[in-house]
Amino acid sequence: MRGLAWRLLEGRRNPGWRERLAEIRMRARGPREALVAWQRLAVGEHLEWARAHVPFWRDRLRAGARLTDVPPLMRAHLQAGLEGLVDERRPKSELRPDASGGSTGQPVRVVHDRDYWTWTFATEAWLAQQWGLEPWARTAYLWGDDRGARPGFKERWRHRLLDRLMLNAFAMDEARMAAFAETLERFQPEVVQGYAGALDLFAGFLLSQPGARTIRPKVVRSAAETLLPAQRERIEKAFGVPVRDVYGSRESAGLAAQCLHGGFHALEHGKVLEIVDDAGQPVAPGTPGRVLVTDLTNRAMGLLRYENGDVAAWDTATEPCACGSPYARLARVHGRTSDFVTTPAGERIHGEWFTHLFYGRDDVVRFQVHQRSLEQVDLLTVGRATEGTLAPLLARMRERLGPRVTVTWRSVAEIPGTPSGKHRFTKSDVPWTASAT
Repeated sequence: MRGLAWRLLEGRRNPGWRERLAEIRMRARGPREALVAWQRLAVGEHLEWARAHVPFWRDRLRAGARLTDVPPLMRAHLQAGLEGLVDERRPKSELRPDASGGSTGQPVRVVHDRDYWTWTFATEAWLAQQWGLEPWARTAYLWGDDRGARPGFKERWRHRLLDRLMLNAFAMDEARMAAFAETLERFQPEVVQGYAGALDLFAGFLLSQPGARTIRPKVVRSAAETLLPAQRERIEKAFGVPVRDVYGSRESAGLAAQCLHGGFHALEHGKVLEIVDDAGQPVAPGTPGRVLVTDLTNRAMGLLRYENGDVAAWDTATEPCACGSPYARLARVHGRTSDFVTTPAGERIHGEWFTHLFYGRDDVVRFQVHQRSLEQVDLLTVGRATEGTLAPLLARMRERLGPRVTVTWRSVAEIPGTPSGKHRFTKSDVPWTASAT
C-alpha cells in the first residue's frame, strides 16, 4: 500500500524519474574511465549551453573552454541578482525559486527547473536502494518546522499515506525528547533522518535514560550539517545501526553520500565537485580546501564552479571502494557546523531555526547569531538592514528565546571567520551541559 501511494503521490510529481534512475544506475555501475569520459562530454556541452543562453557567462566563457578555465561563481554573485544567471529563454512559469538561509551565514536565492527536481528525486530513490531500502521506507524526520504552525490537511494526509513522522528539531527540551522517544517506539521507523546536531542531541538523551529504548531503524540518515566523529559514535550507539551521511545544499542537493561500506562518494552522475586551495588550484587528497560545485542537472540557472562556502577534503585511499562505485570519495566535509542555542529554561534551539529567519532577505549579506551567555544573544549583520527593517525578525527571536534573554543587534562591516576560515552562522559560548537556572 505504501509503495503504491509513493508511486502515485511522489512519482507522478516527478515525471521521467524512472529514466533518470536508469541513467544513474548505468553511471554508478560502470568503470571509472567510462564515467570520466562521459562527464567530460557532459561538462563541455553544459558550458556551451551556459555560454549561449546565460547572460552572466556569455562574456566569461570562450568557445571550447574547459571547466578549470571558468572563474568561480561566488555567493556574492547570487546575492547581486539572479537575472543574469538564469537561462534567458526560460519563462518564469517554468522556474521554481528557492532560498538558502545560508549555513555559511550568507543567504542566497536560486532557481531550479523541473528536471533538477526529477534528478533529485531519482537520486533519492537510488540512495535508498543502495542502503537496502525501498524508496518508500517508513521514515521519521527530526527536522525543522520554522512555520510554527500545524501542517495543513493535505500535508498531514500525505504523511499518513506515506508513513512519515515529523518531529520538530527546532524545539527540543527534555520533555519533548521524552515524547519523541515514546512516539518513535510506537512508530518503529525504518529510517530516522535529521540534522546531525539534532540527531546527536537526541542520541545523548536516549543514552542518558535508564533502561534501553527499542528504537531500531535500519538506517539513520544525517544531513544538513557536518557530522563529527563523536556525534556519529553517539548516534550509532543510541540506535544500534550505522549512520549514513548525506551532503548537499539548497543551491544544489545530493552532492555526496555514504555507501553501505562507509565510502563518502561524490554523486558524479549529476554534479561535479572540485576542492581547491586559496589560489584556485586542486588540493591533494587529505588536504582541506574550498568546495566548488557545478550542477549538470539544473538548466534553469548557470551554477558553474559555485563556491558554496564549505570546506572538504578528498579521501586518501587509492583502492576502489568495496561497494564497487566508480564515484570519487570524500574524506569528510569540514564545514557547515551548527550550534544549538540554549535558553534559560533548558531548551536547546537548533541553529537552523535562525537561518530560516533570513530566507529571501536582500538587506542582509552576512549574519551571525552569537550566544554569549544563557541570558545574552548578539545578532550581527552585514548589509543595509536597519533595526527597523529587522524589527519583526528580532521580535521572533526574543519571543523564541524567552523574556530572560536580551537580544542585541549590531550592524558591522565584517564578521571574522574561524581559524580555519569557516564562518559560523550560529556561535554559542554556552556549553552543552548548561542547565536551567
